[in-house]
Amino acid sequence: MSTASDRMLVILSRWRVNLATVLAVVAVAAARPTHADILRWLPLVLTGVAIRVWARGHLDRRARLTRTGPYAWVRHPLYVGSFLIGLGFSGMLGRWFMPPLFAATYLFMYVPKAIREEQYLRGKYGEEYARYAARTGAVIPLLRRPPAAADDVDAVRFEWPRVIGHREWKTWLGVAGAVAALWAIASVSSSATDIAALASRSAGATH
Repeated sequence: MSTASDRMLVILSRWRVNLATVLAVVAVAAARPTHADILRWLPLVLTGVAIRVWARGHLDRRARLTRTGPYAWVRHPLYVGSFLIGLGFSGMLGRWFMPPLFAATYLFMYVPKAIREEQYLRGKYGEEYARYAARTGAVIPLLRRPPAAADDVDAVRFEWPRVIGHREWKTWLGVAGAVAALWAIASVSSSATDIAALASRSAGATH
């Protein structure tokens, strides 16, 4: 029987996409990006994309407990990658309060999902997952890690078919579209500013 806490975790987990969509629309409406802001934060976005690709290339949920690639360092590398992408875009918006607001919102949306995922994996893999979790940080690598047991060492390599099979290309399209949209907004804003400055100088010259 599920507890009230379990039900709340399910609700928060399932509504994260809808909430994220609404917040994204509001954020873009309030955005004041500049080309400099976009270029400054773009490396962080690309780092997040790279981490997600790396993780997808090792992830095989149905066959095994994934412990290779970035999963050898953190248990939730996809969340780490998504966080960096979102943090980078929040910085591109040109509003100082957007990055901390995004960080708080992301934690609110994804911590419940991570808890549910951990509960599921512990139930499915039992002691194997317990050993893995003991030596692997959730989202930050552990400085001191217990040595892995012989049967906990995988020899799985990165494979691009896994990346494509998980439809990670949708993330690439989303990132490219968002960068293009913010670049267009910045261009329009810059042009409007230039026109306003030119008009102001012209008005001053006629007096």
